[in-house]
Amino acid sequence: MTHVTEDDLDDLEFDTLRTGDHIAAARRLAELADAVSGGVSRANVLLRAGEQWQHAGDHDRAALFYRRAVEDGGDTYGDPRAYLADALFELGRVPEARALVNDIRADAPRDPEVYRAVAETLYAHGDVLGAHEWASRGVDVVLAFREGARTGTGAGASAGSADPGSTSGSVSTDGDVIDPDDAALAEDSLEALLRLRYRARMDLGRPEDDYDAMLDDLLKKADS
Repeated sequence: MTHVTEDDLDDLEFDTLRTGDHIAAARRLAELADAVSGGVSRANVLLRAGEQWQHAGDHDRAALFYRRAVEDGGDTYGDPRAYLADALFELGRVPEARALVNDIRADAPRDPEVYRAVAETLYAHGDVLGAHEWASRGVDVVLAFREGARTGTGAGASAGSADPGSTSGSVSTDGDVIDPDDAALAEDSLEALLRLRYRARMDLGRPEDDYDAMLDDLLKKADS
């Protein structure tokens, strides 16, 4: 059995960026997944293996490892179902991919990165309206965390979409006390969500709205 840390996995992936050998990385991660005994979860290693297979263009194997990560049920970053949906779209298994997206929606996730991953997947596969909806929901989640951190509780912390025509509804933190670290992590996702949402709005021919103005403000602050 092998003790594996996040740093170990990051080092392996950084090395893969240098070599470009995603197949070797995927195989090494598969070996680690079978041997891991501590540090990171087995599901996390399986998810990373799936990503490397997908980078290598082997979507069948990527789907296999993503599914194993889902079935394992251990802690991972994001939601393995979002990555599995992407691989299934690539394989032309659209009904299965759509079913996974609907399952994720039903769970009302509180991690903005899940919304980003789903939105990016839908956008990449031509569902611009769906991408807009998921990106909008993700922004709502970030703003709910922001409000909860400001007030010290999630009670009543919700943010409806600034787009009157959006179907995203609202997101609430259901009265939970907001961890400042969780709120800070949520903020890290905001720019990517707003950028993706803006691209979708431009494709849909929609005018700029308050969330687009929020993106402008973020970019101005980054340049200052």
